Amino acid sequence: MQEVSHSLIALAKTLELRWQSYRSSSEFDQFVEFTLSLNGLTERLTQHNLPGLASACQELENRALAFFTDHTLRPVSEEQAEAISQQLNTILQLLHRHETPAVITKRLSDGPDTEHDPWVRQRNVLIVSRHGHPWRAALVEQLSFYGFRPHAIDWEDEPELDEAPLAVILVPDQENSSYPQQALAALQRLKQRYVASYVYCLSVPSSLESIVSLQRAGANVCIPAEVKLSDILSRILDLVESREQETHRVLIVEDSKTAVAHIQRALDLHGIDSRAIHTPLSLLQACAEYRPHAILMDMYMPFCTGVEVTRALRQIPEYQSLPVIYLSGETDIAQQVEALRLGGDQFLTKPANPIILASVVKTKIERYRDMLRSGRHDSLTGLLNHSAAKGQLEQMVRRALPAGQLAVAMIDIDRFKSINDNYGHPVGDQVIRSLAWLLRGRLRNTDLIGRYGGEEFIVALGGVDLNQAMHLLDRIREDFSRLPHAHGRGALRASFSCGIAAVPSQVTAGCLIEAADEALLQAKRDGRNRIVAASRKRTPQ
Repeated sequence: MQEVSHSLIALAKTLELRWQSYRSSSEFDQFVEFTLSLNGLTERLTQHNLPGLASACQELENRALAFFTDHTLRPVSEEQAEAISQQLNTILQLLHRHETPAVITKRLSDGPDTEHDPWVRQRNVLIVSRHGHPWRAALVEQLSFYGFRPHAIDWEDEPELDEAPLAVILVPDQENSSYPQQALAALQRLKQRYVASYVYCLSVPSSLESIVSLQRAGANVCIPAEVKLSDILSRILDLVESREQETHRVLIVEDSKTAVAHIQRALDLHGIDSRAIHTPLSLLQACAEYRPHAILMDMYMPFCTGVEVTRALRQIPEYQSLPVIYLSGETDIAQQVEALRLGGDQFLTKPANPIILASVVKTKIERYRDMLRSGRHDSLTGLLNHSAAKGQLEQMVRRALPAGQLAVAMIDIDRFKSINDNYGHPVGDQVIRSLAWLLRGRLRNTDLIGRYGGEEFIVALGGVDLNQAMHLLDRIREDFSRLPHAHGRGALRASFSCGIAAVPSQVTAGCLIEAADEALLQAKRDGRNRIVAASRKRTPQ
């Protein structure tokens, strides 16, 4: 089993040292430092797609934060400190031997493609249900295809796994009914044994009592009864889906070097990059060069106030929605409200609690990026939408010409209308998502993958010639045709057809799309479930 990243191990060691410092000194400042590191580790575990470990770490963080509000608990009693030590040791041991989830499937390497590209290691998933439950077989089949190693056991069985599974899936005997005591006992037993595993409880009734009882027993996610099997699989796949997010960037506008050091330290612990400027006069230039996802703005600076700077910033269309968080010693509520009314998004009083500061920044950035993403990405698959894909393809063509390589493929799921007619639109949506997952798993992050419309996709591969693209996409086509798509009566299989064009035969984005689309139509005419290369050069209009 491979280790987690060095940055996580380093953060874990810092956390351990800070806890030891508190145990030896009993100074509450050391306890604050420990809690800050613990909060940072929780965020990093979430970013590294380790939600089970992140959940265990968050439980410890909540226990630590209780000492902030209740002064009677300080200093931490020996009994409480020992309990924290035991919980911390469990997390650190799991962290050192836990495998970092990788991409669902192998990615196209930057070097020459070979038949021996290694697949990533399979991850264990434990499925607990009554023997012969129909969902059990469907989950096992699909999870196996996506590179998991599913293990199915009955409620009364003990799992034979030496290492913690990535996820535990509980399937109740009766849908939309409260879990019996036997199931709750099994859940508690499994959660105690596999602290870092993410636990899903399926078909949970919309009852607060049912949800709370499962959460108390150790459930991380309670999936409602009305959610279909395909959507359940989607959530489990999302657990390890590779999302190499762009690092959060924060621009700090602050004239105090001490305040800047304090802010940057809190942000760095959460993996947030930052740049500081000491005068608002260079704000617009810094925004143009650094492209921040949020601004931390001091309220009172030389030349002008933070409110005046924000009002000026909002005059520029591309910065109208950029989050601005004020930092100030201002305690007048009327002044704070006025500052927010005139363009700010949040007001934090100096000195800001570093945990609150990092959490506010992260939340604001995520909402801002979600807003930007919603305008460019398809909601069903997460891929680029039609217009965004065409815009990115034009940029890729400009970079590839005159001497580079670029291949463009148009992909269409075969006989998709009959899938919707025979199995329903939710199953059709799952087929579309499955193809999107395969493409995202197999291709590089630098490649373009878009949902062009309906069941049609567009792919652009930079630095790849026509023959390489044909070979790669034909392997994906073969695997997709073998992929089972679960539904209420079992599983179905689908296929796709594909047309490919490349530069220099085509020299504009429009010509590439048109040529690939014509080749796709030929693949359909030739019998479907095949790939056809564009045959003739098109002249730009």
